[in-house]
Amino acid sequence: MEASSSPCFFYYNHNYNYNYNYTSSSSSSSKATFPFHNNFITTTTTKNNKKKKKKKKNMQYCCFSSSFINPIRLFKGDTTNSNYNIHYDSLFMGFTFPQLIIHSSNSNSIGSSSKSSNGSTSPVLVVKDDLQELGNQNQKKNNNKKKKKQQQKQKVISVGNVYQNGDPLGRRDLGKSVVKWISMGMKAMAQDLASAEIQGEFSDDVRQLIMGGPGGGLTFVIQSQPYLNAVPMPLGLEALCLKASTHYPTLFDHFQRELKHVLLDLQLKSLIPNDDWRNTQSWKLLKQLANSAEHRAMARTKTSQTKMKQVHSGLGGMELEKAKAIQSRIDDFAKRMSDLLRIERDAELEFTQEELNAVPTPPPLDENENDNENKTDSSKPIEYLVTHGQAQQELCDTICNLNAVSSSTGLGGMHLVLFRAESNHRLPPTTLSPGDMVCVRTCDSRGAGATSCMQGFVNNLGEDGCSISVALESRHGDPTFSKLFGKSVRIDRIHGLADALTYERNCEALMLLQKNGLQKKNPSISIVATLFGEKEDVAWLEQNNLVDWTEAELDGLHDCKVYDDSQLRAISLGLNKKRPILIVQGPPGTGKTGLLKELIALSVQRGERVLVTAPTNAAVDNMVEKLSNIGLNIVRVGNPARISTAVASKSLGKIVNSKLSNFVKEFERKKADLRKDLRHCLRDDSLAAGIRQLLKQLGKTLKKKEKETVKEVLSTAEVVLCTNTGAADPLIRRLDTFDLVVIDEAGQAIEPSCWIPILQAKRCILAGDQCQLAPVVLSRHASEGGLGISLLERASALHEGILATKLTTQYRMNDAIASWASKEMYDGLLQSSPTVSSHLLVDSPFIKTTWITQCPLLLLDTRMPYGSLSVGCEEHLDPAGTGSFYNEGEADIVVQHVFSLIYAGVSPTAIAVQSPYVAQVQLMRDRLDQLPEAAGVEVATVDSFQGREADAVIISMVRSNTLGAVGFLGDGRRMNVAITRARKHVAVVCDSSTICHNTFLARLLRHIRHFGRVKHADPGTFGGSGFSMNPMLPSIT
Repeated sequence: MEASSSPCFFYYNHNYNYNYNYTSSSSSSSKATFPFHNNFITTTTTKNNKKKKKKKKNMQYCCFSSSFINPIRLFKGDTTNSNYNIHYDSLFMGFTFPQLIIHSSNSNSIGSSSKSSNGSTSPVLVVKDDLQELGNQNQKKNNNKKKKKQQQKQKVISVGNVYQNGDPLGRRDLGKSVVKWISMGMKAMAQDLASAEIQGEFSDDVRQLIMGGPGGGLTFVIQSQPYLNAVPMPLGLEALCLKASTHYPTLFDHFQRELKHVLLDLQLKSLIPNDDWRNTQSWKLLKQLANSAEHRAMARTKTSQTKMKQVHSGLGGMELEKAKAIQSRIDDFAKRMSDLLRIERDAELEFTQEELNAVPTPPPLDENENDNENKTDSSKPIEYLVTHGQAQQELCDTICNLNAVSSSTGLGGMHLVLFRAESNHRLPPTTLSPGDMVCVRTCDSRGAGATSCMQGFVNNLGEDGCSISVALESRHGDPTFSKLFGKSVRIDRIHGLADALTYERNCEALMLLQKNGLQKKNPSISIVATLFGEKEDVAWLEQNNLVDWTEAELDGLHDCKVYDDSQLRAISLGLNKKRPILIVQGPPGTGKTGLLKELIALSVQRGERVLVTAPTNAAVDNMVEKLSNIGLNIVRVGNPARISTAVASKSLGKIVNSKLSNFVKEFERKKADLRKDLRHCLRDDSLAAGIRQLLKQLGKTLKKKEKETVKEVLSTAEVVLCTNTGAADPLIRRLDTFDLVVIDEAGQAIEPSCWIPILQAKRCILAGDQCQLAPVVLSRHASEGGLGISLLERASALHEGILATKLTTQYRMNDAIASWASKEMYDGLLQSSPTVSSHLLVDSPFIKTTWITQCPLLLLDTRMPYGSLSVGCEEHLDPAGTGSFYNEGEADIVVQHVFSLIYAGVSPTAIAVQSPYVAQVQLMRDRLDQLPEAAGVEVATVDSFQGREADAVIISMVRSNTLGAVGFLGDGRRMNVAITRARKHVAVVCDSSTICHNTFLARLLRHIRHFGRVKHADPGTFGGSGFSMNPMLPSIT
C-alpha cells in the first residue's frame, strides 16, 4: 500500500501508553511502551460543511518518539473508523522499518486493545513484516476514504521531512525557545564526547558518535536523538522541535558550536594537553566530517539550489552554469579566507600573550622572609602603577590592585565597569587614556596576573584621580566577567591585544557572502556577481555604457573649475546608480578625501542613504570632520571611547543623550519622588512593594525610550559612519538597506572586513591606494596566502581594469618630491599641479631665506666621505624585547635639523618627524620633549601618519650595519607614504652605505642627489658647520 503524500499526526485526547510491537528480519518480536505525555501539538483543523461557512478550531495531535528512533512522520488516516496509517522513514542503514497500523478497541482485524488506568481504551500498535498483506487489507478502506474526502475532517500539520538538507534553521525559522532546546541537547552530547576524550575513553563507539557508520551525517542525526529527548520540549512548540531535531544541518551547526565552547572551557581549566583545543581528537573528527563528501552534499544544498536559479535582474539574467561557476568561486574564496583568518588569529593570540608576558610584574616574595617581615611589607603603601623602563613605557602601563565597584550597560550593549583604587588611593600619572585597548584580569596581592585576559577599552579616567572606567566586550553571563568583582584587578595597556570580536565578525561576513551572495533578496548581488564573475559575465557594464563617464551625471560640475578631468570622471562614475562598484585610486595629494565628500553630498541630494566606513577609527573620524560642515544629517556609530573628541558631537551617544535630556530630567525627578515616598512607606510592605514596582517600571520606560530614540536617529540619518567591523553592529544591521556604501582607505583593510558593509548596500565605492600601506597582517603564512591583498587591490586588476579609475593630478608636493613617487610607484602618470609644483618653505611668510628653506629634498648622510660612520650612529636592538631598532646618533641629527627649521621661522606645527621603528619614534619624542621650542612638532611612525601631511617632513631610517640589512625599509609602499607626506621639504637621515644595498632605496637617494642636496651629518657638529660637498653615493649592485 502506498502511503498518502500529505503528512499529519493522529488525533487523541488522552495521555496513553501505546504498546509498540515490532518485528525485524534479524530478531524476534519485541515490545516497547512509549508515553505520550508532554508531546501534544496544537494545530488548526478545518471542517468543511456545505451549509455552513468554514469553521476553525484547535485540536491536539500527539506523536511519540523513542530513544533510538527519530520522531515518526504520520499520514492522513481514516478518521471515521479508528484505522490510521503510520509510516516511518528508514533511519538505520541496512535496517528496514515495516509499516505500522494502529487499531482501537472496535477494530478486531489485527491486534487487541488495552485498558488504561482511568478505564478508557487505548489503541495497540501492531507491526507486520508483510507490507503486501497490509496493503491489501487497507486498499478498500483507502478507496472509501477518497469517496468521502469532502465529508471528512482535514487534519494536516506541516512538519518538515525527516533528515532534510539545506541551511541550518535559526531563530527566525524556529524561535528562541526551540533554538535553546536544541543547544541544550547538543551541549550534553558535546560534553559526553569531550569527557570521554579527557578520561582516555575515546573508543570506536565514541568515534562513531560523530562520524557514524556508512550513513555519515545520517547516523549523526540518530545519535543525537537520546540527548534531545532528555530535554523537555517547550510547550506549544513541539512541531518545530520535531522539525529541527531531524534536520541534519541544524543539528550539526549547533553541535559544532557547543563542542567548541565545551573544549574552550576545558582549556581554561588546563584539562586539554598543550592548551590547544583545536588539536583534540573530537574537534579533528568533527572537521573531518565537515570536510567529507557526505556533509558537503547535505549541508546548504537547499540554499545552493536557490542561489543558482537566477542572478539579479540588473545583470540581465545569467545562465545556470555561469551562476554555479560564480558560486564555486565564492565557496573557494570563503574557505581559503576563513583558514587564513584562523592562522592570523593564532598569530595575534601568540603576539598578545608575548606582550602580556613582557609586562613586568612585582617580584615574588622571598621564601626566606619571616612572618613579621611579611606583615611589615603588607602595611607599606601599595604600588598601584608598575614601573617600566623608558623604552617599554610606550608599550604598556599596568595599574594593579583595583577593585570593581559597579557595572552598567552602555549604549550598544557594552559593559561599563568602574574600577577604584583600594582605600581610595590616588592613581599616579599614567599614559592610559580614553580609547586605549586594555587587558583586564584579576591579580594576587602582589599584582601578578591570576586569570585569563578580558579585552576592553578605557572609557574614561575619573575626575577624582582614584578611578578608571573600562568598556568590556564581554558577553552577558560570561563567568570571567563575574570573577572581577570581590577581587583585586590589574589593567594592562597593550597595543597588540587580539580582538576576538573583529575575528568573529570577519568570519560571519564570509559566511553571509557564501550563503546569501547570489540570492535575489541580497541587495548587493550585483556587486558580488561583478567581483566574482569572469570578464564575459560583466560584459553588460560595457553594453550599458557604464564603463566611461558622461557629463549628464555631473549636474553642472563640468563647468566648475574646481575639479580636474580625472576627478570629474570619478564623480560621474560614482553617481551612476546602475554601476554596482567603482574603485577610486587616489595617489598622495590628489584630493581623494575631498572627492569622496563631494560624491557623498551629491548622492544624498539624489535621495540616497549612504554608509561610510574605513578600517580605522582615525580614518572614519577624518571623514566625519569633512562632512560635518556641509549640512548633512550624519551619525558616527562606534565605541564612544574610541571616537575623537573633535567629532564627538556627531556620535550616536551624544545625539541620543541630547534628544533625551528633557526626558531624563523628568525621569530623575520622578525617580527621586518615588524614592522619597519609599522611605516613608518602609513599614507598609504592600505600599513599599508597589513603589518598588513603579521604580522598576520607570527604568524599563527609560530603556524603551532610549531604544526608540536610537532607532529614530539612525533611520533618519542621511549618512552613517563607522569602521568596517563596526558595520556588523546590530544597531546598523537592523537598518534598511543602504543605497551606497563608501569605504575609504580600502587599501589598508583585509578583504573579509570590507564585505561586512558591502553586503548591506546596493552599490559600492572603494577608495584608497594600493601603492601605499597594505593591510597589517602578523602571520607571514596568512599574508603570503592572500590575506595581505586588499579588496581594492584585487578589484583594480579585475576585468582588465574596467572597474577602476585613477586620479592623476596631485595638489600637495613640490614636483621634486612628487616626480620620484610618480616614476617609482605610478608609472609616470602622476602629474603636479602648477599651483604647487615649485613651492618651497621660503615662500611662506615670516620664513628666513637659508639653504635649508630653499631645498625641497635633503639627504643627511651619517656615512663620512672616506667610509667611516659618524660616532654614535650605529643601530641598536630595543632591549625591551619589542624587536624594534633605534639609532641615537640619528635621533640627535633629527633634533638638530628640527632646531634649524624652527630657527629659520618654520612653525613647529608645520614639522613632522617620522620613522618606521617604534623604538626610534619614542627616542626622538623624548629628545624633542626636552626642547620647549619644539612643542607642537609631531613625532609618529610612518604607518600612523598615512592620510596626513606637513610642510616639512624629517625621516630617520635607523638601519646601519655591515650586512646591509634594511628590513621592511625596502617596502616601497611604506617609503612612498613616508616621502609623500611632505608639501615643501623632505629630509632623509640615514647611513647611505647600508641603505644603498637595497636597489629601490638606492634609486631614492640618487633622486635626492639629482633634485636636492646631500650633506654629511655629525651629531656633534651639525648646525651649519657640516660638510657642504655632494659626495658620491655607493654604487648600486
